[in-house]
Amino acid sequence: MGPVVADVTAVQQAAETIAGRVAAMVRDLPDVNIRIPNSEWLVSEAAAHLTYANLGMAMMARGLEIPHGDGTREGLAVANALSLEGFTERDGAVLSDRMVAGATMVFDEARVQPPDRICPTPMGRMPVETLTSYLVVHEAMHGSAIATAVGAPWPFEPEHVPLMWPFISYVLPKVADARQMPGQACLELHFGDVFTCALMIHDRSVEPTLTPSMPPDCIVTSDAQTLFLVIVKVFTVQEALDAGDLTLSGPNPELGLRMADFFNIP
Repeated sequence: MGPVVADVTAVQQAAETIAGRVAAMVRDLPDVNIRIPNSEWLVSEAAAHLTYANLGMAMMARGLEIPHGDGTREGLAVANALSLEGFTERDGAVLSDRMVAGATMVFDEARVQPPDRICPTPMGRMPVETLTSYLVVHEAMHGSAIATAVGAPWPFEPEHVPLMWPFISYVLPKVADARQMPGQACLELHFGDVFTCALMIHDRSVEPTLTPSMPPDCIVTSDAQTLFLVIVKVFTVQEALDAGDLTLSGPNPELGLRMADFFNIP
């Protein structure tokens, strides 16, 4: 498979679709202050975070720097808590409208930027096309967490996962935890029939790639939605295995059980 070049129209459609579905979950919820499973946040707080982040990414797409943590899980947790103290809107209907508007604003800005635009973000400086992919990942991750609380379907489609590759391939090396990684390994990830990639590990650092340079030690196979949610830690690998939604194969399948621990996902 060659490099994934995401068409901006497809990325915009994905981001706006996900934002619209998350907004629909929240807009008419009788009680937005219900706890998200395995999270410190309430639905209202996660929705506020998404709204704030979408508006912030629109400014980042313009090239403006919005200080927000240091890119680590711990630093972003502190920054998120501070932003929620300052951004106090918790009305589901208001947040829903602003969330969707913010997603559209990101692309309004992205489309008029010079081709060499570099955007400062909490996860480092990146091209604008990586930022728009970041938006899709961020919405899908937090939107799916909200879905677990309200019993809604996942807000993203399997075909949205390839559009996430520019950001996923950029960010995984930045959040890798060398203490948890083997010295050398290859994990091949099959996101159903829509996408395949590999994690090449050398000297306890990782290179995400579409074309592995060695045979896989472990092959992780799942549907696209489940495998994405495992990577961003909405599910654990064991939970997906127990549900029959994920399989591990290859000469060293136990590497797959440890895969999520290789990354300190914010």
